[in-house]
Amino acid sequence: MSTMSKALTLLGALLLAAPALAQDGPTARELLDGTDDMHRGSSSHGTVTMNVKTKRWTRSMSMESWSEGEEKSLIVIRSPAKEAGMATLMVDDNIWNYMPKVDRTMKVPGSLMGGSWMGSHFTNDDLVKETDIRKHYTCLSFSEDNNAYVVTVRPKPNAPVVWGKVVSKVIKDGPYMLWSRYYDERGKLKRTMTFKKVRTVQGRKLPTRIELQPADAPSERTVVAYHKIKFDVPIAADTFTLRGLKR
Repeated sequence: MSTMSKALTLLGALLLAAPALAQDGPTARELLDGTDDMHRGSSSHGTVTMNVKTKRWTRSMSMESWSEGEEKSLIVIRSPAKEAGMATLMVDDNIWNYMPKVDRTMKVPGSLMGGSWMGSHFTNDDLVKETDIRKHYTCLSFSEDNNAYVVTVRPKPNAPVVWGKVVSKVIKDGPYMLWSRYYDERGKLKRTMTFKKVRTVQGRKLPTRIELQPADAPSERTVVAYHKIKFDVPIAADTFTLRGLKR
């Protein structure tokens, strides 16, 4: 699943992790079903730009992405020329990277899952673990804030996760994520993910720009912006295979 799709699936997972709202409001399950229908679809295909800014350099890449359900996705870099053809395949909790210059496919080992993905502030773990919210986290609080819900989740005992707490604000009209804040085990804010430029795509209201900023480096950030995206599209059977990496 693409980075955008992962983030949108996180919204549904957070709502599932939360208890029911007041009796006159929707349940978390109803919200989950609604967000799944609006934001995921059975499949997706899109084009996206990722801009990375660090203290030492800036980097911009154009990519094409495909996803199927919650567990399969493929991202292929199209530009700049020196990185064109590099690709990442995600199936369940597994990640493979393809490097066209040496025609080599490498599976990302568990020891490198916390490493940067394509030089960005996203990690390899981010790409495969967002949908584990419902499995590894439990709701700490779920409240209404005018036109939004604020959801706070924390990991279950011995859960294999990085974050000590995740707090997200979800706009009711959609619904769609406004922001998500990630804290370590000591309660210190580590990063903030902000969702912007809401558009209606095939009847779905969704953010088309994600900004990820580390708390300890306010001048740095990674920005992911969708230019085109289509849902429920036919996808070739070999797309999410090692052969599909060489597209």
